[in-house]
Formats: sequence, C-alpha cells, structure tokens
Amino acid sequence: MSTTEGQQGTLYDWAFDTGMEIIKQLESIYGVKAGKKMESSLLTLRSELIPERFKRALIDLLIEYMPNVDIPEEIKVEKRWSIDEYYRYSTAILAGFLDALNAWKEEQKKKEKAKEQEVSSHV
Repeated sequence: MSTTEGQQGTLYDWAFDTGMEIIKQLESIYGVKAGKKMESSLLTLRSELIPERFKRALIDLLIEYMPNVDIPEEIKVEKRWSIDEYYRYSTAILAGFLDALNAWKEEQKKKEKAKEQEVSSHV
C-alpha cells in the first residue's frame, strides 16, 4: 500500500468513526430526524468546491458537535491543500461520513424490526 492509499484509508476510517460519533450526538438531540440533519451537513460539505472552504466547513461541523475523536494532521495543520490533496482528502472524508450515516440507518432499521417482532410476539 502506498503512502497516499494509507492516508486515504486513515482519513476514511477517521471520518467513519467521527461520523458515527456525530450521528449519535444528533440522535440524542433530534431523535429519528438525526439522519436528515446529518444528510444536510454532508450536503453542505459536498457543496464546498474550494479546499479552504471545505476544510472550514468540516472544522465548523466538528466544533458544533465536538465528537470525541482526534483530528488528523491533514485537517489540523495550517497548510493549504493542493487540488489533488483536496480531491483525495474530501473524497475519503465524505465517503466515511456517508458510510457512517448508512450504517446508522441500518442500525435503525434493525431496531425497528426488533420492536415490531417484540410487539407481534406479545399479541
């Protein structure tokens, strides 16, 4: 694995873990509407076409929900991303957040099915 692939994998893993933390916080605040709030945040991030604005929107999201995760150097360091870095990093981050959202949705479906089965078994 090259360093670039390792960085992307690490950023993806970080984004997935961070996304799960954020969605759980959103769930405690908004309940079942947490998914919509997370989708809105993802669309905001996705709409940022300039590396510095993407990074700023990402940091704003982290500040707003303060997930209990470390921030990777690529995001923390005050270094401008090249266009190539921006595409690699933003893709890995957005993919991790989206996969976290989808994992949360699957978890919600399983909880709903379990509730339905519990109710039907009591009838």
